[in-house]
Amino acid sequence: MEFFRWLLQRVTDNILSSRFIELKKGSSTIVEYEVCEIVAKEMQNLPCDVIYEILIRASFGTLLRQSQWVCKDWQKLITCDPKFQQSHSKRAVSSGHFFQVKTFTRTFVSFVRSNNDNEGQCNSVQEVQSPSLDFLPTAKSITIVGSSLHGSLLCCVTKSRNTPIPSYYMCKPASREWRKIPNPKTRFENSLIGIAVEKSSCPILHYKILRLSNSKTGFGYHCQLFNSENWAWKTLPFVQFKRDITFIPGGDGIWVNGGLHWLTNYDEVFVFDTDRETWTTFELSPEMKNISRSNRVAVNCDGELGVIYDTHEWMELWILENNSTTVPTWRRKYRNDTRSLHQSMEHLCAHHMWSNNTVIMKSMNELVAFDCEKNTYTITKLPMPTYEEVVINLGAPYAFQPQFCYL
Repeated sequence: MEFFRWLLQRVTDNILSSRFIELKKGSSTIVEYEVCEIVAKEMQNLPCDVIYEILIRASFGTLLRQSQWVCKDWQKLITCDPKFQQSHSKRAVSSGHFFQVKTFTRTFVSFVRSNNDNEGQCNSVQEVQSPSLDFLPTAKSITIVGSSLHGSLLCCVTKSRNTPIPSYYMCKPASREWRKIPNPKTRFENSLIGIAVEKSSCPILHYKILRLSNSKTGFGYHCQLFNSENWAWKTLPFVQFKRDITFIPGGDGIWVNGGLHWLTNYDEVFVFDTDRETWTTFELSPEMKNISRSNRVAVNCDGELGVIYDTHEWMELWILENNSTTVPTWRRKYRNDTRSLHQSMEHLCAHHMWSNNTVIMKSMNELVAFDCEKNTYTITKLPMPTYEEVVINLGAPYAFQPQFCYL
């Protein structure tokens, strides 16, 4: 294993450094370049399965910033082979959840591994590393304010006593990449964040950030949109609902079908079209409206918009079958009995979808991964208070599953 890592680093470093020196010193690098060509040719003589084992043990950063540029075959394997990407993701970084932990003395981000992680498929559990945000500047004052699907991209804010003006960052925990983005109009506080990741033919990821902030009157929202293509925020028209007492309880925007979606306090869905930069609302079905008051949460279920209804007795998942905002149709996908869970755990409620059939639920001290098809669940213990620091607040979980993308 160590030999594989050494060989991979040797080849990629040599090839990239030779190109750099060639630009700086001109013809004096001919010998060095020839040496690198010899190393590259030797690598081409290695069996494909050996090359595969070398690359699958490399870090995300090495693959995306170095290895893919060695040759076309490597680039095709790294950027176009979904099986390789899936296998590498499971080996390289553990899946789980980020939590915002607040104590009497500080606020920090903690990571909790998932019991559903397929680490047993790897040759060594020690190869799988837990992600961290310690690579960000002033990491001791990091707050997560928004997340894309699977946590591939996080929007984070840093703020401290010495720097009262917050700084905004976009980061990718899997490859430990980050970029500082311009500040929005931060005088608008208590904001909701939605991240829309749009597919692009080029290797650079294109994304937009929607920021909805409460008005001074408490009704409606100030609307700002960040576009990674022009690297700037844009102020959009004020969002004013038909009923003044309409508001969005919270949560990340659910990015499906070209729009960011939130549930309102009424039986409605607020959707913002990131291309047209317009918004609208549409109602839930009459059958869903008749469901007794319960914990409701919008989710992404295998690329479709879903709504989870969670009571102390049962949990239902409804899926939006079409993308019409005028005549939407919904169907109930699951209904599960959760009485035994609620009896054994305090303050248990559904939070998001981990996969197309698994719902993540959070209690005071545990995360529950509930399989709606098998009607089974697994429990992950959350960080407990230490004697030195008493946890006074454990924020909502931000799901993280390592995915291939660029920042």
